Amino acid sequence: MCSVDTIVAEYAGYQIDLVSRSPLLGSIELSGQDDEVINLKISKSDAERLMSELARFIAAEANT
Repeated sequence: MCSVDTIVAEYAGYQIDLVSRSPLLGSIELSGQDDEVINLKISKSDAERLMSELARFIAAEANT
């Protein structure tokens, strides 16, 4: 459940822009409320954790 101060955003399907190779950093564009653009900066460790959580999320469908 989202709290009052939560920003709701949607992944727009765009590629991750490479910001830096060392350290590995990228930027993902999200579409926020009222069509605002949110640039999410992501590191390698953030991306690895996100991939792990997304895999668990997708697997949850098979467990129902």
